[in-house]
Amino acid sequence: MNTRRCYKIADRLNAGLQRELGQGIDRDLLVHQALYARDVLLVCDAMRGSELAQLARAFRAAQLAPEPETTPAPQGEQPAPAGGFSPSRFLSSLFGPSSSLDSRPAADAPPAKRSGWFGRADNADSAPK
Repeated sequence: MNTRRCYKIADRLNAGLQRELGQGIDRDLLVHQALYARDVLLVCDAMRGSELAQLARAFRAAQLAPEPETTPAPQGEQPAPAGGFSPSRFLSSLFGPSSSLDSRPAADAPPAKRSGWFGRADNADSAPK
């Protein structure tokens, strides 16, 4: 079973059923419980005028597909994240490198000027009067 693909299709099935019937599904049950999946997919098959029937076929195909293999990383290297996303890279882009997070200003240093959400300074002299 290609679990990742099944979850993606389950999300689309949920949105489609929510739109068509006003009732969503539990995607975890759809992926892991065969009887629940059978019932949901039969309902989707009956919705011939929408994309739900196509998604039901795609879900069945994803259930039969093998799980994609991950290649082991060479000794001492981290595997490249799928899709280029790395949580540490994301946090570094938001907050700077972790070494700058750990460093604290000296006690006698003046406080750094902070900018607010929209780039304005968070001090009293920048407030509109």
